Amino acid sequence: MNTSVTTHTPADVEIKPRRMNFPFSNIKDRFFFAGNSLLSVFFGALSSTFPPGEAEFIASVRQYRERISDPLLKEQIRGFIGQEGHHSHQHKLINEALRDLGIDAIKLEKHLERDLQRFTKRKYATPKFRLAMTVGMEHMTAIMAEFVLKNPQVLAPLEESVKDLLYWHAVEEIEHKAVAFDVYMQMEGDRKYLRRVLKLATFMFNVRIALYMVALLWWARKFPSWSDIKGFRRFMYGDKGLLTNIRQPYRDFFKEDFHPWDHDNRDLIDKWQNELRKDSEAV
Repeated sequence: MNTSVTTHTPADVEIKPRRMNFPFSNIKDRFFFAGNSLLSVFFGALSSTFPPGEAEFIASVRQYRERISDPLLKEQIRGFIGQEGHHSHQHKLINEALRDLGIDAIKLEKHLERDLQRFTKRKYATPKFRLAMTVGMEHMTAIMAEFVLKNPQVLAPLEESVKDLLYWHAVEEIEHKAVAFDVYMQMEGDRKYLRRVLKLATFMFNVRIALYMVALLWWARKFPSWSDIKGFRRFMYGDKGLLTNIRQPYRDFFKEDFHPWDHDNRDLIDKWQNELRKDSEAV
């Protein structure tokens, strides 16, 4: 444990929740992502994981909060908890809207909730392991958030409310991307362990999303068309694809002295928060 290490989040980055209210009732089509069944269930699967997943992120950081002596990091933890709580609420609302359209993200949300309840009772689910898992997942969400904000054209086919949800979520993921990492480094400091856990978190996340996509397609009685498959492949592996563009930022985590703010993308926060401000109320 290294209690001398303090937060490395830039001083001009404020971690403060924005209260949002998106009109998800304007989503009319079951396969709302460009009519592509695979892209639609990918988003549905991803969204289903956020309410229970972010509740676990909050719980894992809270286990350490009272042991943190740095007042700035404690304030950032407060902002992190507030932001994640708002993300969870808005994703619950869109999950309900998707369920009503025939993409039952709520069923998956409850499935993950049960899995996490069982997980937290396991002997191996120590505070260190749970926090390390959170750090790993926060790294993945931060690099995906950067991709979305750098490549807004990939979300162009979506309804405005869905795009606004994802832009807002992405901005706040970048703002608080170092909080769990800084807590871990201050209280545990074991980078080798952290890198191992990231590999595990990545594997578990990919498997869960794939299985959830299959479940959503099965429940919707939908077999993807060849056009759907090509569109999904392009979204993931094209020159402007998600996996193509997050590969190197993901690998940077394995550098000996890595810190999330080595990826200094404050410019993206500045660019997008002006768009968000007109629809938000700072808490």
